[in-house]
Amino acid sequence: MSNLFQRFSRFHFIPDSYKESSSSTPDINIKLSGLRLSRESDYYLTMGLGNRYALRVLLPLLVMVGACTLLQSTDCMSPSSFLGRARRRSILRSRKSLINKDGLDLSTAEYETHYYTQILDHFTYRPEGYHTFQQRYLVNAKHWGGPQSHSPIFVYMGDESSIEDAFCGFMIENAPRFHALLVHIEHRYYGLSMPFGSPEESFSNASTLGYFTCTQALADYATLILGLKKNLSAENCPVIVFGGSYGGMLAAWFRLKYPHVTIGAVASSAPILYFDDITPQDGYDSVVTRDFRNASESCYNAIKESWAEINKVASQPGGLESLRHTFNTCKAFNASTLVDWLMHVYDIPAQYGYPPVKEICKAIDGFPKGTDILTRISAGATFYYNYDLESTTTNTCLDLQQYPNDG
Repeated sequence: MSNLFQRFSRFHFIPDSYKESSSSTPDINIKLSGLRLSRESDYYLTMGLGNRYALRVLLPLLVMVGACTLLQSTDCMSPSSFLGRARRRSILRSRKSLINKDGLDLSTAEYETHYYTQILDHFTYRPEGYHTFQQRYLVNAKHWGGPQSHSPIFVYMGDESSIEDAFCGFMIENAPRFHALLVHIEHRYYGLSMPFGSPEESFSNASTLGYFTCTQALADYATLILGLKKNLSAENCPVIVFGGSYGGMLAAWFRLKYPHVTIGAVASSAPILYFDDITPQDGYDSVVTRDFRNASESCYNAIKESWAEINKVASQPGGLESLRHTFNTCKAFNASTLVDWLMHVYDIPAQYGYPPVKEICKAIDGFPKGTDILTRISAGATFYYNYDLESTTTNTCLDLQQYPNDG
């Protein structure tokens, strides 16, 4: 396992004021770079060695994170261009399956729903900031050893989705081993955790949206966790936070900003450096492109050349009808709709491995030499659209308003 571990300094991310206060309880930050399957992804885990529970709880988790990275992980960023085609908009999605590959049910069936009275503004003293709202969180105590045994609390950092749609299988699967309490907190402005009652009111203007920040969300998590531990008489139970993608960013930042609340954070595919002037903004797209090129050079070239071919055909009289026939779509469409949908077709396999990139390319490459590019591209799109291991039916046409395999 030693070849998976690459040590780096956490102080790269922490202001100078925190360096001094943390000198007596050093952390180890480890980056686990997984073996490449169909995409590149990383796990980040930060652990506090100053806490007496850290070695007992976090080191076994660390070993499992390393093993898990060899098998699978997730990623989600906001891309800009790939496979020879410039993107016209950013996409940020949260996709997490409630049934894992072993058939383990990760649904909310064994969870109790609770609401925490949360303050609107944690940082100012403006009168309107004292407004409160109900923040939803889910609790599963099935495997918890209780406060007397100092059993850990695993907390999922809710991200950009309703909490019942955002589960962390790694956290859930390891709860029995560590006798952990499972807590899933919903991010403010998502699901039922609307600061101003309804989505319409909460998103109505700049004033209401002014409280929609990650710093406010992190403060929400800190106050909720501390309040929950007090109510459960579990002040001495260590907390470990988990998250993926944006939620992973929150988990990493939470450990840095609130080290007194959590002893560690597991951040899966967390693009904590994916910001302007730090990481090239085409980084995501470069990985997607490389995945397809590594799978098949001819597949890569076909996709790259298809963008110009789609625009060429669409610009001709009767071109859109010809494209509709080639791709066997359910309804009429314009060229940009088809292009955006195809980008999604390539995003998902590269990001989640479902379906595998090599299978998409196998469908594209499975024609005699000289077959026109769009017929090949259509075959890959059709394979993707019908790739559902649990379904015994095949779709008769492609609905460009639907995004199957999205999670």
